[in-house]
Amino acid sequence: MFNIFLNKLWYVKKNEPYYWFYLLVSICFLPISGLYFTIITIRSILYKYQIFSTTQFQKPVVVIGNSVIGGQGKTPLTIFLANELMLKGFKVGLVGSGYKSKTSSLHNVQPDSSPSIVGDEALLMARSTKASVVIGKDRVKATQKLIEENVDFILHDDGLDHLKLSRDIEIIVSKKKSSTDTISDNLNICRLLPSGPWRSLNMHRVLSTMREHIDVEYEIFQVTNSIDKLKISIDDFSQKRIHLVLGIALPDMIKNVLMEKGFTVTCHFYEDHHTFNGTEINFNDNYPVFVTMKDYMKLEKYQNNNLWIMEHRYKNEKIIKNLLERITKI
Repeated sequence: MFNIFLNKLWYVKKNEPYYWFYLLVSICFLPISGLYFTIITIRSILYKYQIFSTTQFQKPVVVIGNSVIGGQGKTPLTIFLANELMLKGFKVGLVGSGYKSKTSSLHNVQPDSSPSIVGDEALLMARSTKASVVIGKDRVKATQKLIEENVDFILHDDGLDHLKLSRDIEIIVSKKKSSTDTISDNLNICRLLPSGPWRSLNMHRVLSTMREHIDVEYEIFQVTNSIDKLKISIDDFSQKRIHLVLGIALPDMIKNVLMEKGFTVTCHFYEDHHTFNGTEINFNDNYPVFVTMKDYMKLEKYQNNNLWIMEHRYKNEKIIKNLLERITKI
C-alpha cells in the first residue's frame, strides 16, 4: 500500500483531489531528499576520480534504465533490442535484478522457471527472447557469467546506479509527459526521492562512452485470450466494458489509453510486482479482464476464459532501430 501512496504522491495532477495535501507531504520529505542528493553526489565523485573502482569487460555492455522509479518501459525495450540483435545473428545475454525473487545468488532463468523464484520481469525476458537470462544482486558477477557463455552483447535491464559496473552505452528510457503537469514536474525541488520519483537529476556519468535518451512511444494494438490464444485488434474488440487488473508502477497510463479507445474501465490496481493468488481476476460478471504480459506471468496458472493479455508495439520504431544500429557499432 505504501508504494501506491508514493505513486499518488509523485504523479497526482493539479486538477485532481487532494493535490495540495500531496504537495505538502512532498515538501515535508525535502530534508530526506537533500540527504539522498548529498549521498549520491559523493558516491558519483568517488567513482569519477576512481577512488571506487569499476570493473571493465571484454564484451560490449549496454545498460537500459530510467531516471525515475519504475513504469517507463525499460523491460519491453530490453526485450525488443535483444530480439533485434539476435535477428542480426548476435548471441545476446540479459541481466536482471530478479526483483522480488526468492534467490539472491546468480540464477539462470528458463522459460519454465517459476515467477515466484526468479521474478516476473526476468521470466518475461526468458519467455520473450531466446537470450541467456541471468539474475543476481551482483551485476558484475552476472555479466562475467554471461561472458563465460561467449555472448556477443550483454544487456542489463536496469542497473544505471550500479556504478561498479562499467558500460559502453547507457539508454535512459522515459515516457512522453502528459499535458497536465504533476507535482514533480512543476517543482524541481520536489523531484528527488522520496519527495519525487527521480533517482537522480541527470547528473553526469563517467562510466559510459555513450549515453542516449529515448522517449518510448507505444500503443496497445491487440489482446490475446489466455486460453484459446485468439488475437483480436484492440480497435475491433467488441466488448467495451472491461475489468483492468494491474500490478505495475503506473497503471493510470494504461487506463487512460483504453478509455481514449472507448472502453468503460473498472480498475483493480495493486502494488508493482504484486503476488497474485487468482482471486484478483474473478468477478461476478462476464466482462473481459485485461492484464499486462508482465502480470500474466503470475496469473497463467489460474484458468480464466475471460482473461485477455494486452500486447503493444512501438510507435517510434524507426528511432529505436536507429539506436540499435549504434549499439551494433560499439
